[in-house]
Amino acid sequence: MLSLQNVIYTYRNKYQTIYAVNNITYNFKSGKLYAIIGKSGSGKTTLLSLLAGLDLPTQGKVLYEDKPTQTMDCDLYRKNKVTVIYQSYNLFPFLTILENVMYPLRLNKVSKKEAAEVAMKKLKSVGLDEQYFKRLPSMLSGGEQQRVAIARALASKADVILADEPTGNLDSENSKNIIGILKRLAHENNYCVIVVTHDLTISEEADVIIRMVDGKIQTE
Repeated sequence: MLSLQNVIYTYRNKYQTIYAVNNITYNFKSGKLYAIIGKSGSGKTTLLSLLAGLDLPTQGKVLYEDKPTQTMDCDLYRKNKVTVIYQSYNLFPFLTILENVMYPLRLNKVSKKEAAEVAMKKLKSVGLDEQYFKRLPSMLSGGEQQRVAIARALASKADVILADEPTGNLDSENSKNIIGILKRLAHENNYCVIVVTHDLTISEEADVIIRMVDGKIQTE
């Protein structure tokens, strides 16, 4: 589904060339929860950006269904193929919860009625019922906002979910709930779920742990 072939990503500072990702080859499969861990500066966030098409490799290829991201419209790739969940939720503050989840559907020209029906279904799938639909994000807890972000990701056509520290702003109970949702999406709904995290709980629940050290990966 999603793979890396000899991927290198470099940038220059005043004194040297930095290899943020250093010659990685790896295949990600659907139905699994992956945890990418490592110290700050190890390259894990850069790797996630490459998988999301937010950056393109300096050398090598990131392939989605054997097609390199360098040849794609990366905006469409992120709209239809992969979706990203952030630590800060990135919800629209002046849209209701329902409108936030409808947003990617409306971008894809889905009718308002159908978009609302899908959004309600996705919100219920992450444990948020009708009482939440008309609330604004500021009226929700952090854990509830992250559930909305996941529901919005599910409303897209994407079958790869990328998450950047999705439990970073949450307490232990809400973190456990979010991890459970992500794990179910992989195991029961056959998504490929890839999480960059410092949260050891996610690492314990992941099917595959990818440890990054100096831009390279070690699997556990």
